[in-house]
Amino acid sequence: MSFKYINPGYAELLDVQGGTTVTDATKSKTGICFYQPTDKKGLTLAETPTGLYGKFDVYIGNDYNSFSTKIVLLRSNGYTENGIGFVKSSNAMYFMRYYNGNSSVGTKAYISSPETLNLKLDAVNTFWFRVATGSEGYLEIYSNGVSVEKYDFAIDFATSLTLVVYASNSNGAISNLILSDTEIHKKEQVVILPISNTETTMTAGEDGKYIAGADGQILLQAVDTASLIAEYGADSDINGIAVIGNPAYRTAEGLANLTALSHDGTAITEFGTKIAPQSTSGMVGIGKVMSMKLPALANYKFGWKAGVSS
Repeated sequence: MSFKYINPGYAELLDVQGGTTVTDATKSKTGICFYQPTDKKGLTLAETPTGLYGKFDVYIGNDYNSFSTKIVLLRSNGYTENGIGFVKSSNAMYFMRYYNGNSSVGTKAYISSPETLNLKLDAVNTFWFRVATGSEGYLEIYSNGVSVEKYDFAIDFATSLTLVVYASNSNGAISNLILSDTEIHKKEQVVILPISNTETTMTAGEDGKYIAGADGQILLQAVDTASLIAEYGADSDINGIAVIGNPAYRTAEGLANLTALSHDGTAITEFGTKIAPQSTSGMVGIGKVMSMKLPALANYKFGWKAGVSS
């Protein structure tokens, strides 16, 4: 198994209802963030991973507003969790460690001493973590690029197909979220790609929407690589791509599938299918692992193919 989940900050890209997307450029590097208050749901995986990496941003205010976040793999028994959390309770802040149904509180930092966990107040903070499995398993957490927690414990994911992505309220909204069973570079971040041109067999509608009316219709978009190179530099690495349909919804039951596409200049590759939701505010997103330098992205186009659900 190899999966890569990329989410700039949309609750609608989770596999659970009830989350809220917040547009706030001061609390997110991507301009959007979300909270999702159901603590047993988030994403549904196709297979149980052998390990878990994660990276996400949370804004922490210099105030007593409380929140909690949690990203854990939930076993099929419904209660055994493996992963991490972050809690702000009044003036105290700390990471939670979840391992085989147990949990423990890590080092505590306070509003008066955020440097204890290398935290920044009234700012966006970046957390990176790894959950390594096996008899020599461990949980490791980095805060703003500095290792702040490491806990050794034999960890067994057993059968875990639910990846919980929980944020209790808007005070701890999550953004810049990357999850994978392969290593995530500590400097990796989500960038919303600018589009240079669009090719489609769909019908162009209002407000930039495209309407599919037949099985097999496609939409492909090229990335404005030149502007990205000007901002990030030609030596920047691309480690993954997520194709996001926003909005994406169906108006009938038959033509309901959306399959993610990548075109490398020679051939089109399909890398996952989602069922378009019925809500007009619905979204779909599918990510894939990629490895290239930024200039090579100029050869690619990404998009969707509409299909009839079976």
